[in-house]
Amino acid sequence: MRAPAGFRGAFRSDKPARSLYAEGAGIYRIVPAAVAVPENRSDLVTLVKWAADTATALVPRGAGSGMPGHNIGPGVIVDLSQGFNEAPVVAKSQKLAHAGAGITYSALAVAAGVHGLRLPPDPSSARFCTLGGMTGTNAAGARSFKYGAMRRWVEALEIVTADGEPGVITADGLADARTDGPTAAEKRFRELIPDIDADKRVLESRRPFTRKNSSGYALFSDSGARVRDVLVGSEGTLAFITGVTVRLDPVPARVMTLLMPLARLEDLPAALDTVDQAKPSAVELLDRTYLEFIRALGTDLPADTEAALLVELEPDGIQAFGSASARTNVTSASDEASQARLWGLRHRASPILAGLPDTMRSLQVVEDGCVPRPQLATYIAGLRDIARNNGFQVVIFGHAGDGHVHANLLADIASEDLAGRLTNVLSSTSQLQIALDGTISGEHGDGRLRAPFVAKLFGEPYLDWCRRVKQAWDPAGILNPGVKIPHAGPAIEAGSLKVGAGAPKIAEAIAAHLRRIEKEAAWDSFRLDLLGDRTIERSDDRPSA
Repeated sequence: MRAPAGFRGAFRSDKPARSLYAEGAGIYRIVPAAVAVPENRSDLVTLVKWAADTATALVPRGAGSGMPGHNIGPGVIVDLSQGFNEAPVVAKSQKLAHAGAGITYSALAVAAGVHGLRLPPDPSSARFCTLGGMTGTNAAGARSFKYGAMRRWVEALEIVTADGEPGVITADGLADARTDGPTAAEKRFRELIPDIDADKRVLESRRPFTRKNSSGYALFSDSGARVRDVLVGSEGTLAFITGVTVRLDPVPARVMTLLMPLARLEDLPAALDTVDQAKPSAVELLDRTYLEFIRALGTDLPADTEAALLVELEPDGIQAFGSASARTNVTSASDEASQARLWGLRHRASPILAGLPDTMRSLQVVEDGCVPRPQLATYIAGLRDIARNNGFQVVIFGHAGDGHVHANLLADIASEDLAGRLTNVLSSTSQLQIALDGTISGEHGDGRLRAPFVAKLFGEPYLDWCRRVKQAWDPAGILNPGVKIPHAGPAIEAGSLKVGAGAPKIAEAIAAHLRRIEKEAAWDSFRLDLLGDRTIERSDDRPSA
């Protein structure tokens, strides 16, 4: 495959370059047809128009840290991390910041922090996740309990549509002065809105009863910002996001962190109701499965702890909650060092899970379910049973305040029928989430992994509307096909896993680099830079699974 005429960025179709982009976080390995790294919006427009003319699929990608498979695929990977890294510009008086889509959350946090401001949605991947990726998945994080997910904070988007047309979308629906008006894709979408609204009663009847949801498209909007809202959380299936303007909020003057052990899982709903009275900014869960996993590192929790809550209070919450020291078994921390120690319990998961021996891997298959809070204990017990019944150990933690937990399956990659057992877990867990009036995705998105369950969650009429929305924005179907709206076939196949005997073969040196990136969470490293490594230069096609 050759670069389009006039494309100025890097375009590689050699096997080493393609192999370096075959994986992201998550379970998949799919070797793409080529890799493109556009230099700017003009370059991206050239690429998109070529793709539409040649019916070539494009897969938008930032850091590659997304888990459900929206950053890998069989088409051309479009790496946006290099050409769209415009540094954050903060307007302190307006509490706004604008940055390129390739800028990381941590870079934005530093720029905003100089002015005493922050972007409240703060995913645990903040060090390397990009603003474009956060917007594309409607990302959230620990503080979403108080501040909501990304959609609420996006003020404007710079985009390139699947027609190859640049545009700007604002929260108030008005086209920015830098454009000639709405793009053709936006016009086509707006023509659908009256008919979508006419079906609202039927479509809304299947909406999950959850505090968070990143599944499907945002067909309806409480804010009235219909175009912005449908693009946020669309996972690169409707348009390329090249720049983001976000609203900011003041950094609180003081915070307090509490650690609350629970002797029984059944005590979780009452504990959450108690914590609610203080209007916390974050309420995190450490399940027994998680505590057992990290106990060797040392905790101050009683040995019989079934679960623990990690709670962050801001000034209004500190006053409302009262003296934590007067409450039985509650550990409080108000200085930075003590708070870092308590939050360290929560943040130990990712590096430990990533550092497992190569024969035992943590697989993110059911890592993003969210249920109504009264159902959370039932859901956790069900997760444990499903994992055990399919021969997996499970590690559960997450955002208890939202009824949202992450579950990581620990798998022996040499075990028999790995793909079949993972499929059973995915299917059974998705059915459980739906039965509990929950959602299959709280903040990570559907990707390729959960796309087959969108209709089961929302119903076929909803999925039909998703197809029509996709058609309006992407008539040629070139943007991330198979993501959100499923293709025929199973979501998990041995031939698309990054582990196991059926994994696609790539050179050993490249497989080692990808494993190192995963272990070190070095997702912000530019993959094509690795092509200068001598081990890759010398590598032949000796395969590695």
